[in-house]
Amino acid sequence: MGENKSDSAKSNFLARMSHEMRTPLNAIIGMCTIAQATSEPERIADCLSKIQEASANLLGIVNDILDMANIEAGKLKLINAKFNLSQMLQNVVKTKNFNLNAKRQNLILDFDPELPSQIIADEHRLTQVLDNFLSNAIKFTGPEGTITLSVKKIKEENSGCTLNISVSDTGIGISKDGLKKIFSLFEQVDGGMARKYEGSGAGLVICESIVHLMGGVVKVSSEPGKGSCFGFEITVEMEAPAEAKDTMASDDGLKYKKLSIILAEDVEINREIVMALLEDTGMAIECAENGIEALEKYKANPSKYNLIFMDIHMPEMDGYEATRHIRAFEQDAEFAKYNPRLQLERPEGIPIIAMTANVFKEDVDKCLSAGMNGHLGKPVDIEELMKKLDELLLTLP
Repeated sequence: MGENKSDSAKSNFLARMSHEMRTPLNAIIGMCTIAQATSEPERIADCLSKIQEASANLLGIVNDILDMANIEAGKLKLINAKFNLSQMLQNVVKTKNFNLNAKRQNLILDFDPELPSQIIADEHRLTQVLDNFLSNAIKFTGPEGTITLSVKKIKEENSGCTLNISVSDTGIGISKDGLKKIFSLFEQVDGGMARKYEGSGAGLVICESIVHLMGGVVKVSSEPGKGSCFGFEITVEMEAPAEAKDTMASDDGLKYKKLSIILAEDVEINREIVMALLEDTGMAIECAENGIEALEKYKANPSKYNLIFMDIHMPEMDGYEATRHIRAFEQDAEFAKYNPRLQLERPEGIPIIAMTANVFKEDVDKCLSAGMNGHLGKPVDIEELMKKLDELLLTLP
């Protein structure tokens, strides 16, 4: 029997994904080999920079594969929370400055001055959509071209606000036939373009699914040789900005020194990475190689610690079970008797943040159900890590 059209498209897609993954892997392995063979600091620094860039590229591909698996299984979910819209937009733009400058492209930011400061939505997924739209605009626009990121407030009702978000460019554009394919899971506009510009073609499919979950529809207008515009409208909840406590010490670098944390992680290199990331903060970090060690450390002196970073898959006792034991210990009458101050200061118990490679929505829900307070995915994002620490500082007396 011959291969049908769907199977052929899927086979071509898998071949592209294999190529896309092997390209950064080749860079990582090659740069490691070069760095090991030289003693020149500048050469080593250059290798490390290229390894970091290739690693970020590879992580993006892996995340796309996971998202696509969730889309096919109908399991792609949103995690809504309050965040600063202006800051999010600035962060997205900042990550694109290098590529924009490399192609001498002009980025126009058309932001409505009436945009709400705080909104409630899935910040990560909204960032993912904008990042994809901007990356495509940069990729398919030539040197000295123009890209416009527009964010407008369309209307405001009660606590809701409708936003119109779009990214337009002066790039190569898309034909009418091409527009029919860009949201197909296993297809690209054409093979020649795939070879010239690289990419798996999965990003727009994922973006369309995210926008749909947010209650919007991605709309595209494009003409070959005259550029493209990708946009959508979504309604989000607004929240008035609250006054934040001033946790800044006279020297900002000293503000974390009040923290003492337990890092529960069985893999030595993962412990080394987190310790290195937090080395300059001055906080006290004690490591536990499994859930039993983490539990015993905390039970021995609960008032000593402010936070536990908890891996999930550990020998002897995993992170879920360790968390349940900690919460049971905190509910014990003897704990209340000997730690009355802790009962008042943190009635829900010590903050426990999962730090795990389990990153699906059901994994996050399982962590919360076990009694954890939050979730950080691996590889660890230093900005997200510091954000969690800053949130913790706001709760300290």
